[in-house]
Amino acid sequence: MARHIEQLVNEQMRKSELAKHSQQFVEKPCISNVVTISRRMGSGARIIAQKLADDLGWSLWDKELVNSMAQNARVSQKVVNAFDEHTISEIELFARGLFGDEQMAGFIYARHLAKAVKSIARLGNAIILGRGANLILPDALKIRIDESDDLRIQNMIQFEGLTAEQSRRKLRESDRSRRQFLISLFGRERADAAIFDLSLWMDNFTNDDAVEIIKAAIKAYCKREVAP
Repeated sequence: MARHIEQLVNEQMRKSELAKHSQQFVEKPCISNVVTISRRMGSGARIIAQKLADDLGWSLWDKELVNSMAQNARVSQKVVNAFDEHTISEIELFARGLFGDEQMAGFIYARHLAKAVKSIARLGNAIILGRGANLILPDALKIRIDESDDLRIQNMIQFEGLTAEQSRRKLRESDRSRRQFLISLFGRERADAAIFDLSLWMDNFTNDDAVEIIKAAIKAYCKREVAP
């Protein structure tokens, strides 16, 4: 498993490096060319994130990959080597502020999670899906994708092959799990709209619409950063 994850990490790192050298999407290099995407299960965010990454040639770091990096420090060591001592100190202070020294298991996970997310951001040309990356990276372009429960259930039936009742149960379980994750690591019960730069309610858009809207937001965000 570790070797498989390491291969995925290396693959995404290569995509970031290739995108960094091409810089074809914006007229000038973007200072914070990182997008975080927060969502609820069934909203289509994973499909949108993959299409966005494909269109831009950027790397995509999903929940499973980031979580594996956070849980296994050796797997992510090649990426983490990009840190300097000052950045590592900032990360440890961040993690201690969340957990304190008593809750070492939570502290260690939070530290590795922050290392993984911040190292991905340092690579640049990256899309990070979930794992509270929007709270760890305040300078990233922060996107929220969501939609009504009825459409989430329809998506689960269509793409996961579940029944309506199975879909409801899985979505409820996922929502509880995400809420607990936000509480335990960030002290938040829900994702407030104010912490996002752009929120898309997918009842009103297709996945392709969402990709084009986010691409326009990235371009505007980069122009804002490089403006004199």
